[in-house]
Amino acid sequence: MQQLIVEFTFIVLISVGMGIIASMTGISGGAFKTPILIIIFALSAELASAASLLSALFISVVCTIVYYRQTPRPINFRIGGILVIATVPGSYVGVVLRTIVAHAHILQLVFGVALFPVALKLLLSQRDNKEQSISQMRCLSFSQLSRRKMVLSISATFVAGISAGLLGLGGGTIIVPVLCIILEFPMIMAAATSMFTMIFTSSAGSVMNYLVLAQTESMTTVLYYGLAMGLGMIVGGVIGPRYATRVDAISLQRLFGFLLIFPLVKMMTLGHIWLDPGGANYILATIGDAIIWLLIGVPVWILSSRLKSSHGENEQGSS
Repeated sequence: MQQLIVEFTFIVLISVGMGIIASMTGISGGAFKTPILIIIFALSAELASAASLLSALFISVVCTIVYYRQTPRPINFRIGGILVIATVPGSYVGVVLRTIVAHAHILQLVFGVALFPVALKLLLSQRDNKEQSISQMRCLSFSQLSRRKMVLSISATFVAGISAGLLGLGGGTIIVPVLCIILEFPMIMAAATSMFTMIFTSSAGSVMNYLVLAQTESMTTVLYYGLAMGLGMIVGGVIGPRYATRVDAISLQRLFGFLLIFPLVKMMTLGHIWLDPGGANYILATIGDAIIWLLIGVPVWILSSRLKSSHGENEQGSS
């Protein structure tokens, strides 16, 4: 019993930190939570993904409430609702592809390669004089958005649904870049709207997992770890949005870009290719993913910091 309490407390504590980062950037953190559950707690990939998705439901609900209470309110419910509708058929297509495609890793590689420039663009973000504030964006209407932007956004969100169904990734890894780059949302508004959409995606995924696992003892494991992580992420979800309003929007975009590199590396199975070609050692492959992530992300982060410093000096000089 004592060991169970210690384990539960440990899960809650590490989930608080992940919840803070997740709530500030608008992602569920599944690319980090799933490896932790597999490596530290020896869960299978299927159970770890199910527990991670269940915990995402908790943080998405709490973050939506916290962001909703802020003034000005950063959630755009109308845009978020349309993006949710687009992810539903995408998720179905992803599940179908997962059952019929013999070489799913090829699709994973395509997704990873396609999204890598997005991560780098966000990580190298520079301040723009045209950057819109939340007070301007809260009154955003469809009349202000071109048809081209909306078509691109809905198409990209449909792809987000496919990636969620096919690869088990949270839609936030695509939805946040869509809102930031295509619709030009401030980062905090993109993160808040992404959390709102995640309520529906994580709910649908958890229901599907329940239908599959309800008749087995595995569901008890999913509930235990999912609720433990969810409890910690609730705390992080309360703290994160408050810090997000105090952090510079460009810094938040860079943080998101840095974190996004990890799931992309994992999506492309680079760790397996490098350290575990046989695909038999998940721990070794995850270590490889983490090393590749840092080798790519840290130098680009340093470069972006230098660009930010030089950009700030130029602005001061021009003024």
